[in-house]
Amino acid sequence: MSRAIEWILLGAGSCTAIIVGLRWHRPARVVPWLLLAGAIAALAIGDVFYAFDEMPFATGFYLAMFVLVAGALLQFTQGGSVLVDRARLIDLLAFACAALLIVWVFVIGDNGFAGEIAASDVIGSLLLIAVAIRLNLAVPGNVAAMLLLAGSVGLLAGDVLYPLFPGEAAESGYRVLYVAWGLAALHPSMVRLTQPMTPSTPRWRGRWAALLGASVATPPIVLLIEALQGEVNDGVPIAIAGAITLTLTITRLADSATLNSLALGREQGLRGASTALVAAADVPAVDEAVRRAVAALLPHDAVGRVVFAPDDRRLAAEALPPAPPGRRRTWWVDGSAPVEASSSVVIDAGMPFWRRGRDLLNRRFGGWFRSGSAGQAGEEATLVCPLWLEPLAVARPSGGALVLTGRRDALTAAHDALEVLAGQAALALDRISLVEAVGRRDSDLYLRAVISNTADLMLVLDEDQRIRYASPALHDLLGEDNISPLATLEDLVHPDDRGQIRRAFTTGGDGTIFCALRRPDHSQTLVEATYRDLRGDRLVQGFVVTMRNAGDPQDTIDRIPHRDQLDELPAWINRRSAQHKFRY
Repeated sequence: MSRAIEWILLGAGSCTAIIVGLRWHRPARVVPWLLLAGAIAALAIGDVFYAFDEMPFATGFYLAMFVLVAGALLQFTQGGSVLVDRARLIDLLAFACAALLIVWVFVIGDNGFAGEIAASDVIGSLLLIAVAIRLNLAVPGNVAAMLLLAGSVGLLAGDVLYPLFPGEAAESGYRVLYVAWGLAALHPSMVRLTQPMTPSTPRWRGRWAALLGASVATPPIVLLIEALQGEVNDGVPIAIAGAITLTLTITRLADSATLNSLALGREQGLRGASTALVAAADVPAVDEAVRRAVAALLPHDAVGRVVFAPDDRRLAAEALPPAPPGRRRTWWVDGSAPVEASSSVVIDAGMPFWRRGRDLLNRRFGGWFRSGSAGQAGEEATLVCPLWLEPLAVARPSGGALVLTGRRDALTAAHDALEVLAGQAALALDRISLVEAVGRRDSDLYLRAVISNTADLMLVLDEDQRIRYASPALHDLLGEDNISPLATLEDLVHPDDRGQIRRAFTTGGDGTIFCALRRPDHSQTLVEATYRDLRGDRLVQGFVVTMRNAGDPQDTIDRIPHRDQLDELPAWINRRSAQHKFRY
């Protein structure tokens, strides 16, 4: 009875430690630790039945413990958590299982001293130690990983020593397992074991495929050899090893199919985005195509915010840190604000039932365990993809970027696809800018050809007041054949009039102003300038200014402004009028 109470206390304490550790440290994924707690509970229940000599029930719970431990290890190495090269680990585990089976059947099994040792327990413990060692190699110095390894070694020691030397001393290995795995969940380094990372896609190599095939074929070959010898003495170890290698092989194939499906989905998303971006005729159409592509490339719950800034002014409104020095295709923003996750749980009915259950556990229990503010801080980031292409930088020098805030593991996995998407969006924006520039140039050429012989004074200004087009009559009035391509209207007027010019074009809208134009010989000409704000017009995108010479002495009655317009005249005109009045 006392032995049963001891196992109950050890199992309950270890499970409680794991639950408390999840509550304290709030790891990114809780399912592996919950499975580990279930394995400890199954082991403790099995030990209690063993203490009461209920061997059938104890054996069932021991087998359930190994199943739960295997599920926990698969979860620890899935989704890019710590161990990014899970495929090679699965291949090596399958080979190790096959090798252990051969050693047990043909070397250890024939010796009398090992007859009481359960081959399935030893093989399972050795595979558990192999995974724990691989985790320690992936994160050197991680205390939680070292405690998991210590618990695995204690399990192997108990499985080997207790059948040979029954007693409380031989059961110390099991006690080490309970204590070590409970402490592993209490240590802060347990968060590192489930931290999302980028899963790698290993290249196909024939020798690894041959190794996996040989591992799967080993159990039936061993069974065939024993059957040909006349009697099958190791049916249970062969069955256990065959189930393990087959499970590992199916997992390996499932991982490959998942990675291939994700790559195919990203390719289809980029293909659809490319088609939509080629057909986009304006910036809103490009924005819509980019957002649809992001929704196709990333899971629906992986991105909290998408900002498509076609120019640097919109990007500056997001208050992002400055870009790193030099031209970079993408960069990460450190210290990004957490994304507000939706409280509703949405499970895709098309995914396998086991994945639906895993996601449901992660979302239901993960939300409870991560109720504090530090729950998701480590797995969220902001990725900035600049909308910039080297060959066409002159076509659209305003820059801009595609900014995505969400889970770092999802953004990292789709990093290359998002970089390509940003390049395609930049190409679409450059194409639209070039088409509009060509349209404006053709419009200017048409206007120049039509009014080349007219006496009207006309200017077309860009948004920054630079002179895009000036009529020949204005050249004649100023006495200049060529106006600098970088000149603005302020450069042509008297310094006293530049303030009202700046205010008029900064405010926008239509209006009329009086100003004085300066000639190269420092003489001045008073003009009445009527401007129209056509920045919203796709073909103009600027101001159209028509001028009338208000200081022509040949038509002074019609040219001189009315009395109610004197306040709008330049200062030097008002001074000249005052001098004329009081000259006599």
